[in-house]
Parts: sequence; C-alpha cells; structure tokens
Amino acid sequence: MEVRVCAHDAAPVVHELTQAAFAGYEALDPPSGASRETVEAVRRDLDTAGGALAWLDSRPVGCLRFVVAADHLHVRRVAVTPELQDKGIGRALMAWAEAEAENRGLPRVTVGVRLSVPGNLAFYRRLGYEVAAEHAHPGYDRPTWVSMHKGVRAAT
Repeated sequence: MEVRVCAHDAAPVVHELTQAAFAGYEALDPPSGASRETVEAVRRDLDTAGGALAWLDSRPVGCLRFVVAADHLHVRRVAVTPELQDKGIGRALMAWAEAEAENRGLPRVTVGVRLSVPGNLAFYRRLGYEVAAEHAHPGYDRPTWVSMHKGVRAAT
C-alpha cells in the first residue's frame, strides 16, 4: 500500500470514498455533514487545504483531508472503503499524516472525533492520540466531540 498527497483533480475519488465510508453514520446525533458533501465541495476543500489517497495496487482504498496550521497538521474526514476497514489502511493514512507534519516542521497532528462513535475514539487512542479538549456542536449543551492530538518529532 502507498499513501500519496492528492490534488483537486482527485475530488471525485475522495468524494466516493468518503461517501462509502460515512454511509453508516446517517443516524448520528448531531448528524454528520459528510453525507451532504458534493464533489465540488470536496474539490474546494482539496484546493484550500490538502488531501491524501491510500492506494492498494492501482486501486484507491482510503483518503483523508488535512489543514496546515501554524503549529499542527489537522486531519479530517479519514475514510476507508468499507470492505477493507480494519486492514491497516486507516493506520497507514495516519502514519502518512504524522510524517507529513514532521516534514513540514510541525510538532503535532490533531483530529476531531465524535463521542457517538466510540470505535473511532478507541482507534485514535491505540495510535497514541490523547484527548486535548471536549467540545459541543452548536445547539448542544453536552460534549459531542473531542479534539485529540499526538506529538511528532518535527523536522529541524
């Protein structure tokens, strides 16, 4: 498997992978915005921030999007094709993000995780991510998601 950065021309593939991976999340409370995303919105996202695709042979099997901030690389919308989940693709995508942060001289990687998806919270904890803060979506009076972070050795 290989993970490579992708550009806006990969928006249809990133959109398809994201829609497939998030298909089981329609009942989340609060609802996920992933199901309402369009290819054009993904293209804009890739243009203004960044993304990466995981390839198995010549087939795209996973993706993520990221935003570079002053002191961290923020990862979002990690998606793995459903039939290949739990095969190490998500781990490979996050390892790529950590290496990307190091290469950019950033000391940490962050990710937001919904509390209503405990499997995702456990996944990031297994990778060494720690909860940094709890947050509530607009209109909620209780925490609905957490920000997590992991330190990486930034390039000097």
